[in-house]
Amino acid sequence: MSKKRKVIEEVKIPWYRKVKKSTWIMTAIIVAMVFAAAGIIIYSHVDTYSKLNYDKIVDLGKYEGLKGTLSIEKVTDEDVKAEIDQRVKDAAYTKTVKKGKVKKGDTIVIDYVGKVDGKKFDGGSAEKQKLKIGSGKFIPGFEDALIGKKIGEDCTINVTFPKDYQAEDLAGKDAEFDVTIRSKKEKVTYEYNGKFIRDTSKYFKKSSYEKAVKKDLQKQARETAESTLEEELWTKVQDKTKIKKYPKGLVKEEIPLVQAQYAQMAEQYGTSPEQMGITEDQYKEFAKQSLKEKLTLHAIAEKAGIKITRKDKKDFYNEILENSKMTEEEFEEAAGMTVKEWVKTNGYDIQILRDKVLDYIREHGKITEKKVDAVDEATEAPAEGSGQ
Repeated sequence: MSKKRKVIEEVKIPWYRKVKKSTWIMTAIIVAMVFAAAGIIIYSHVDTYSKLNYDKIVDLGKYEGLKGTLSIEKVTDEDVKAEIDQRVKDAAYTKTVKKGKVKKGDTIVIDYVGKVDGKKFDGGSAEKQKLKIGSGKFIPGFEDALIGKKIGEDCTINVTFPKDYQAEDLAGKDAEFDVTIRSKKEKVTYEYNGKFIRDTSKYFKKSSYEKAVKKDLQKQARETAESTLEEELWTKVQDKTKIKKYPKGLVKEEIPLVQAQYAQMAEQYGTSPEQMGITEDQYKEFAKQSLKEKLTLHAIAEKAGIKITRKDKKDFYNEILENSKMTEEEFEEAAGMTVKEWVKTNGYDIQILRDKVLDYIREHGKITEKKVDAVDEATEAPAEGSGQ
């Protein structure tokens, strides 16, 4: 098991390829909101696909009896320790305290009233102001004067405005601030002990907790291996599949999706598709690549008798809600439509079909399973020019 934590994959073209299911769902939600804001209607032709004559369109490669290896990384004691260390670190939280003294680096909440020559001045007073001691946001001397003061204490601080202070009527003048220190934010960190286990899990003993962590890692390792295997098998199918003829209408409607995806990716890197030099002809080719996968999925489903059931759809809707951490009502408020309508409008039924087709390919393949040692990501591929 690699000790490096995986990052969420970026949106790629085609939009659903080589992305783990849970990652795809979250990516889809984010991207779809962007598309909706741009007024782009994404693929909505499930009915059109069901009416195509695939014998005339797709020359399918072999999709049954494919050989593959399910290589599951072993989970070691070091992996379990690294995971627990990360969980302990992630469990740290901030709480508000009203006792103790102010220290450098603390974030405190204060009320203050400033006066010059005994009179209040504009901008010199505030309530419930958050201030990190040492940030340098206040005039010199103000933050340092609070160090050592008690939380809940009223105090008076005397400072002098800098001579080059932006407000000329205050520049170089002595000021007095009456300050009330309401509270401070304190970071609470855990040690790996019984309290951490009780506070963050349903377990009470280290032995039970560590066994559960190992089980979680083993599950993740299997899911990663299954995802990798499915993509390898799918690549084999795609490599041997030829599209005899692309339906012009579907190509035309795939292009805006591809354009929107590239616009989204370009924005993340502070550029634009135009600056990247992407041409209309390239968009058309990218659309065909994406469309090839969709046509292949539908062609296999038709020949293998794979159908999307109501239960499949319901499970998919529930998974979207679970991964978005929203209730049905919250999702509808955020998206402006129900999760069912959202999936249909954006054509994400294709992901349900893809999952079922990949399951079929794997179930009808010749798969061997083995445990493997983790490969260090830094040495997984030979360096360029190494001669290997």
